[in-house]
Amino acid sequence: MSTKEQILKKALEIFAKKGYENTNLEEIAKEVGITKPAIYYHFKSKKELYNYIFKEKFKKLNFTSQQTLEENLKHYIYTLGEFFIKNPNIAKLFSKEISNEALHLNDDTLKEITKTIKFLSSSLKETNLNPLFIQTLIISSFTTYTNTLNLRSRIKEITKEEFKEFNITDEVYETIITYIKAKI
Repeated sequence: MSTKEQILKKALEIFAKKGYENTNLEEIAKEVGITKPAIYYHFKSKKELYNYIFKEKFKKLNFTSQQTLEENLKHYIYTLGEFFIKNPNIAKLFSKEISNEALHLNDDTLKEITKTIKFLSSSLKETNLNPLFIQTLIISSFTTYTNTLNLRSRIKEITKEEFKEFNITDEVYETIITYIKAKI
């Protein structure tokens, strides 16, 4: 793994755990085993590093138009579900950034992220449904699910209750498609 890749991996872990404000480049450098100036070789600033993480992760999201609204929604939900479940630190960091009104994200980073809403808007254009509402339901479901894995384990221990396991992606899809069918 290259030094840049190591920086990105550790930076994502630390940003996800502590947030943007509580993370410093010295800590990232120490975790990677390099000096702070070595980070500046790859990134001009903490903010550039932070935005690079988002851009690189969200670039990997690809949506392809399908034949029907239902197929588009399934593709959208399963693509986002896989993305957040496979990237729990980005789910955690994205939640922090959303709750902070994207204060630390540059316009070019937001442009990369908005391809999610563009695809959903295009898919829903023949309906009267608000894509921002639908997206909020979907993304909050996945990020909350991912961010509460440890909490759910603790709750099971405390309550001594066995909760039925479920596939979050299937549940989100069924919930959203049922809602949309009822509305159109």
